[in-house]
Amino acid sequence: MAIENKFFAELHPQIVEVLGLAVMQLLVERREVSRESISEMIQVLWQEVDVDLAVELALDVLSLSKE
Repeated sequence: MAIENKFFAELHPQIVEVLGLAVMQLLVERREVSRESISEMIQVLWQEVDVDLAVELALDVLSLSKE
């Protein structure tokens, strides 16, 4: 396995957790779930915390354009 694949495989559960928490919060607040709203929610939830790599990667995933 390439180093990059191993790196992302290890971080995958943390990235999914970040995305999941943001989606759950949007559902609790009965707000629209979209790339933009998930990104905004992640920024709100982690604004006072030292942002870790999983949070940064989750935001990167959301910013990728559809191909």
